[in-house]
Amino acid sequence: MTEKELIQGCLNNDRLSQKMLYDKFSGQMFGICLRYCRDDTIAAEALQTGFIRVFKNLSSFRNEGDLGAWIRKIIVRTAIDQVKKEKLSFSDDLTMIDELDNSYTMDFSFDSFNYDRLISLLDRLPKGYKMVFSMFVIDELDHSEIAETLGISEATSRTQLFKARKMLQSLIVESPLLSYKYH
Repeated sequence: MTEKELIQGCLNNDRLSQKMLYDKFSGQMFGICLRYCRDDTIAAEALQTGFIRVFKNLSSFRNEGDLGAWIRKIIVRTAIDQVKKEKLSFSDDLTMIDELDNSYTMDFSFDSFNYDRLISLLDRLPKGYKMVFSMFVIDELDHSEIAETLGISEATSRTQLFKARKMLQSLIVESPLLSYKYH
């Protein structure tokens, strides 16, 4: 079945088509939900809510882009909505930050550094840092989209990203799974 036929089946409320669409994308989308929601139950709820939104809005998909990317955008926003219910707090420390100021640079052997390792390090960040880092770096949203979605200023988004990067840098240095050299 082609993607276009699959979409049409879903629009016609064909349960098999809906199941096929869900099965095709749910694994990857659950991974996205887990990145935002620390708890499996909350991530599963975000996934279900997200797919309800997908099916409800599927008629607005115009076949002009990638269906997976369209679904991903809905799932990311749904996961963020789920996390926002937990009352995220963001530091509004808007002191000037020299984003080029790095106290050290490192050469890494990334042989043992993979997506799962990155996620485990992200889970050690404060919620606000993790949220902004994930939205900016992994989901490729810009600071204006992040600010609008989270109800924060663009400056706060930039500050949170900077702090997340610095904290991740420290966590990587502490990580026993990586070999590195200081310069």
